[in-house]
Amino acid sequence: MSQIAKRNFQARLAVFFFFLYAGSAVTIWAVNIPEVENRLELSHSQLGGLLVFVGLGAVATMQFVGRIIDRMGSRFTTTLFGILLGLALILPGLAQNATGLAAALFVLGACMGACDVAMNAHAVEVENAYGRPIFSAFHAFWSFGGVLGSIIGGLAIAIKLPMLVSMSGYGLICLAITIYAGSNLLPPQLAHKEVHAKLSKDESRKLRKDQDRANRKYLPTVLLLGFMAGAGAFLEGTGVDWSALYQVKVLGATPASGALAVMVFSGAMALFRLVADRVVAARGRLVIIRFGPLLSALGIAIALLSPTAEIALFGWFFAGLGISAVVPQIFAISAVVGEESHSGRNMATVVGLCYAGVLGGPAIIGLLTAVMPLHIALTFGIFLGLVIALGSLKLGKALTAKV
Repeated sequence: MSQIAKRNFQARLAVFFFFLYAGSAVTIWAVNIPEVENRLELSHSQLGGLLVFVGLGAVATMQFVGRIIDRMGSRFTTTLFGILLGLALILPGLAQNATGLAAALFVLGACMGACDVAMNAHAVEVENAYGRPIFSAFHAFWSFGGVLGSIIGGLAIAIKLPMLVSMSGYGLICLAITIYAGSNLLPPQLAHKEVHAKLSKDESRKLRKDQDRANRKYLPTVLLLGFMAGAGAFLEGTGVDWSALYQVKVLGATPASGALAVMVFSGAMALFRLVADRVVAARGRLVIIRFGPLLSALGIAIALLSPTAEIALFGWFFAGLGISAVVPQIFAISAVVGEESHSGRNMATVVGLCYAGVLGGPAIIGLLTAVMPLHIALTFGIFLGLVIALGSLKLGKALTAKV
């Protein structure tokens, strides 16, 4: 193996770690939510309001993380926020009241969001170095990380290990691995900051204006990508957040059987992400973005029209299979659309709008269920699948030749 091939392979392993880490950070916190609710004596509505701060922190940090990537490079930014995420995992266990928890969750969400953008940006660099599609596999490790975090958190709860100990210990272990993994990421490309350092102030100012102007014409495409990513995240949330409730409340399944829907949906997502890169290599990213949502919409329709919970599981399987690789491909495209000097900012915009879909999805379905039955409200997921497919037609015309 040549030195370049070895370097690329080590960077790929390092990015696998960051995706595994980010996915596990979400669930190791999530499994401890009931303990926090009891410890701080919160009502369900109070807890629901506080959980929003995770998303708010993520959206807030995306306003500046793109600039850090463009100026300092994705290697530096991924390592920095990987370290900060390990420290942020300590904070929820230290919270003594609702205000403290809100602050802790805001910081945790901010670090999660920043790490998310940075590691996706570096994943694109690693894929470019390989010269073939490998992006979806990274997102498969995010899914596996979710399983890992829930197992570790669940075992800690089972042996009555305090949340502060389990989350702090896990965060510090991941922090230590981050320092090592960060050193194996690809060497930084010529960063935006280094380019400007060679210019006078007037030349630097003029270059920034020219780059801003050049990137402006791509903003409609970036916003379209963000809207499609948000819709894709909404579809993912439909399966993860509502499938079990639908199985139990509408089709009469037991709670244990209802949980199978989440497992089938999530399992289908994780499995296809492992092989989606082969489809991308053979047919391109747009094939995934165009036909995946259609398959997901069909799967949701099968689930909603099924007479039994057992048949509905097939629908949830196809729904997970279809949507699994859509958002990763949108992220990959967002990093190469527009001015190279703005790639971090463009991706941050798309990921930020994706998080808006994550945040708004449960609220929208919840509001719809106030005026209509759950199975009717879930048809909104079918509608969004069709919207993403239609959006891909416009996206295909807007993409530059280098995509």
